[in-house]
Amino acid sequence: MPNETDATAPSPGFLQSAAAGLDTDDADRMRDLERRVALMRQGLARLYEIPVVGAESPSVFVPSHSADAA
Repeated sequence: MPNETDATAPSPGFLQSAAAGLDTDDADRMRDLERRVALMRQGLARLYEIPVVGAESPSVFVPSHSADAA
């Protein structure tokens, strides 16, 4: 695996997160995965720009306890 100071190496934080359940030995695959995750996060960040105040549906399900359920 490339040295962490290598500009093309995945960031140490990404490697630490990935090590929880991924094979981190393939540096090329790790860089590709990190790039894909970064693109996904950029796409999801746009969701924060959508105003949702007051957008709740009037038919929202609200769970309630029923004496008949037992």
